[in-house]
Amino acid sequence: MVRSFFRRAEGRRVLAPSRMAFFAFLLGILAQFTVGTTLAAQNASVIGVVKDSSGAPLANVQVVASGSNRSALTDERGEFLLQGLPAGTYHLDLVRIGYASAHQVVTVPSTGEVRVAIVMRVATVRLSSVNVTATPTGSDPLDVTQATVQLGGKELQRALSTSIGQTLAKEPGMASRFNGPMAATPVIRGLTGERVLVLQDGERTGDLSSAAADHMNAVDPSSAERIEVIRGPASLLYGNNALGGVVNVISADIPTNIPSKASGYIMGQGESATPGGVAGVGLTLPISSRFALTARGGLRNFSDMRVGGGDKQPNTNGDTQQFTVGGGYVGPKLSLGGVYRQMDFEYGLPHDPEEEAVRIDGVRRAGSFQGTLNTGRIGLSSIRLDQTVQSYRHAEIEEDGGVGTRFSLNTQTTNLVARTRAGRVNGAVGVQGIFRQYTPVGEEAFTPAADNKNLAAFVFQEFSLSGNPDAEHAPRLQLGARYDRFTIDTRPGEEAERFGAPRTRDFDNVAASVGLSIPVTDGVSLSGNVSRGFRAPAVEELYADGFHAAVGTYDVGNPNLEAERSTGLEAGLRAQSPRVFAQLNGYYNRIDDYITPVALAEPKEVDGEEVPSVTFEGRNAVLAGVEAQVESKLVHHLVGGFMGDYTRASIRGSDDVLPYIPAGRIGASLRYDNGRMSVGGDVRRVFAQNRVLDDGLDVPTGAYTLLDLSAGWLFTVAGRQVHSVTLRVDNALDEQYRDATSRIKRFAYNPGRNIALVYKLLY
Repeated sequence: MVRSFFRRAEGRRVLAPSRMAFFAFLLGILAQFTVGTTLAAQNASVIGVVKDSSGAPLANVQVVASGSNRSALTDERGEFLLQGLPAGTYHLDLVRIGYASAHQVVTVPSTGEVRVAIVMRVATVRLSSVNVTATPTGSDPLDVTQATVQLGGKELQRALSTSIGQTLAKEPGMASRFNGPMAATPVIRGLTGERVLVLQDGERTGDLSSAAADHMNAVDPSSAERIEVIRGPASLLYGNNALGGVVNVISADIPTNIPSKASGYIMGQGESATPGGVAGVGLTLPISSRFALTARGGLRNFSDMRVGGGDKQPNTNGDTQQFTVGGGYVGPKLSLGGVYRQMDFEYGLPHDPEEEAVRIDGVRRAGSFQGTLNTGRIGLSSIRLDQTVQSYRHAEIEEDGGVGTRFSLNTQTTNLVARTRAGRVNGAVGVQGIFRQYTPVGEEAFTPAADNKNLAAFVFQEFSLSGNPDAEHAPRLQLGARYDRFTIDTRPGEEAERFGAPRTRDFDNVAASVGLSIPVTDGVSLSGNVSRGFRAPAVEELYADGFHAAVGTYDVGNPNLEAERSTGLEAGLRAQSPRVFAQLNGYYNRIDDYITPVALAEPKEVDGEEVPSVTFEGRNAVLAGVEAQVESKLVHHLVGGFMGDYTRASIRGSDDVLPYIPAGRIGASLRYDNGRMSVGGDVRRVFAQNRVLDDGLDVPTGAYTLLDLSAGWLFTVAGRQVHSVTLRVDNALDEQYRDATSRIKRFAYNPGRNIALVYKLLY
């Protein structure tokens, strides 16, 4: 039978005294540092107006002050106000669908106000804006030393799919671990699962998508304002599970600005490959000059997926319902906000015709609190606290309607980050805590219950190497260090005879990174970085003892595994102007003690049938590759592009390969785009992948070609309402193909031709 691995969590627990002492100690250090800095008054504000190139005011422009947790939205006169900014220099990033991101550097005095006038131009070439995920200071993309991806506006609507993984799959260096339309999670440079971290508004999502291929990311991409990705190790800022990279779905559910009137969005999407659609609404309502409420809601429903050639993949239908309620206070020195999120989901899993159909039924609930204090002190300008409490549940529903396994997970996270500045040095220091409790209950629970604790402290500093520390695109050196203490405690309970007595493993790690960005011209920069990261073994790898139906093996854990430790090297070229957007990156990532399944000599008998038996070993792996993306305005309103990527992964010193590595590919695009209307398409050639385990699960895949077409229309009504309509035809040739990264490629195909219509209204 095709069955999933499920775990269930116990109720929320009070922090142990050791955890409380840890945070009290670090808070004391921050308090002492704050007291020792110089006091500066905090009554400054930035007043601005945004217009287009013809001089007409632009409404619904999002204005973000990098690193300050402050933003604003322009009104129908194009005006905005940012209050309570500590004295210093800020990079203002302006984003509006259909326009090129604008960037303005402002110096805020200790008192008074700064007035700015900014012009935004119609966008035809894809451009990146400030990336809040890659650094704690919110860097201009030309200054980031790692490869990044950002999807928003028209680019997001051209890619929007049923899952985060499928939405990002066309980006260089990205793929999707496909296990049906819902359970498709991101792959970054050949790594996925426990090695790729998915966030929502900067916080861990608290689901189980990393634990098994048939578990979904419990975040609907239709709720995203934009999606940011770090390609490559990001352990410095995010710790465990970020060995391969980070995906941050930014929904902006907690208001950080008070609009002058009600604002929000309405969106809808219909698809033919997964027949059905999604509808969503959002509202931000000002209650006073300091307080606003937010509400979001969405529904998704779809039938069985169609594959190339028109056949249906049975048991792949599903539905989700989600809603969000939040509120925020934005004062001159203090901002506070909170949000409650809930997502209910039910979906089927693709299955071999000879095996049983299984469905997943679950819910994710999350509460988040966020507070930012502008201290009024030079040296340590602001302190931000984020706290989340999450509850995740799902059940495995078997073909006869019975529940095979129930699973629940509780997660609590705490992040405290302080912004620092001293002369040419700008950065952040912080402490983090992650606490998880889970327990599997059911006939196929093949691991003991366990608790995870992760306590960490980090420092990140950016040094300007020019005479003017506030100069745009000056050479910058980025240094960082982090210490993690990761603990896993098993709770076998009534399963002690099977899993043994309670056991504890501790993993300590020091991570570090060095990055350098060098501007070549105003719009071109070179970058390089060296980073050290880690990943602690999961409970499945340490203590499993049972049939793992998601992969069809009987798993036997190895309690002596060590943490994975990586050394990553990366070099890149980035160019950005009104006519050209380009990224070229090469990387080399050595991972010591990379945990891989290893076949045992004797199979195990499960339900009267023999299945392969595996354990886990740490081996030394290497992943190396190259990624390229170029988009350029050719003549008049024609925009052309090129992309390509290739990853090679193997065990060092042997001929063994790593499984489920994406195949190399190249692609080209061409479209007519005048900023208001666009029509075009892109074609990608994906090569055969023969570097596989060929063990009956990771099987070779053939080459294939995908053609995607799209048309878009953007228009404004009443000076404030922004309407965007996108018509797409994905896989227009109805190619029947299998992705090398798919966990079900031995018996199932990827989606066939898909006609999608996406509409979004901003008001």
